Amino acid sequence: MRIIAGKARGKKLKTPDGDHIRPTLDRIRENIYNMIGTGIRGSVFLDLFSGTGAMGIEALSRGANKVYFVDSDRRSYELTQYNIKSARLEENALIYNMEAERALEQFERQGVKFDIIFLDPPYNKGIVQKILQQLEKYNIMQDEGTVIVETDRSEETPESIGKFFREREKNYAATKITFYGVANE
Repeated sequence: MRIIAGKARGKKLKTPDGDHIRPTLDRIRENIYNMIGTGIRGSVFLDLFSGTGAMGIEALSRGANKVYFVDSDRRSYELTQYNIKSARLEENALIYNMEAERALEQFERQGVKFDIIFLDPPYNKGIVQKILQQLEKYNIMQDEGTVIVETDRSEETPESIGKFFREREKNYAATKITFYGVANE
């Protein structure tokens, strides 16, 4: 696994031993960032269920202003820390070892607003709908924000929840990527 583009391009990232973390494949990451385009530059990005931190590290490498990494698993937290330091991108990275809902609540209290949120929760656990509902509850998205969700291809993703509506979906072998936009009220 490596950083695809930007200032840390080509940097290899440490991957986990065992199967407790399922990193987003390089080609899927590359396609996601091609779809985001220049919108990543200067953005505030949330890598929720960060695993290895690859998605957020790629965002930093490509010019995100700040990236928040959240994972409740201690091994994921430590692996993300290691990879950020190894890529020399610590300056604009904030790493949290906590449950997703608690982090979202904390971000709202702190007044943090995200331009892009990437969710890669454990597959087929019904977490996507729950997190989208929490994002609706907590006021942490910019009006023109985007939520990107990685799921198993067979997992159903909602058409819309509150102000979030499905913009597009793309399948890659066993993985599905869904983009949600934010409806202006």
